[in-house]
Amino acid sequence: MLPFQPQAFRMLGGWRPVEDAVASLICHGALSRFPQLKVAVIENGSSWVEPLMRSLGDIYKKMPQDFLEDPIEVFKRQVHISPFWEEDLVALAELVGEERVLFGSDYPHPEGLADPASYVKELQGAPDETVRKIMGGNLARLMNIPAELNVPA
Repeated sequence: MLPFQPQAFRMLGGWRPVEDAVASLICHGALSRFPQLKVAVIENGSSWVEPLMRSLGDIYKKMPQDFLEDPIEVFKRQVHISPFWEEDLVALAELVGEERVLFGSDYPHPEGLADPASYVKELQGAPDETVRKIMGGNLARLMNIPAELNVPA
């Protein structure tokens, strides 16, 4: 550490551990050095995503030399999010890309749904392809499960 020398990671501030973990992977260049590495953030919701992306964008404008590449593009390329069911899934898909939103259920925990398939109601109005991606296709792709094995019976 060099005193009084600004560093991108420290300038982001102290938030929840999930934000720190994702920010450190991006700010310290791990995801840029390993562009095939995929990160799935599970059981943390998505309310932290937009503020973190805004902060990353602000820091990048001020200190682009501290990044190997645009941190927003890195986030959108490699970070997958499993939101809580009551969050705005369509808005999240617009923010990070529909390929990065993962369906999840943690029933019988309070944030889970007794009928996990009812989660599809939260996606009403979204194109069928988006619904298919979020409800299973994205996770299958993330886990390298061939598309032909990811077909409902």
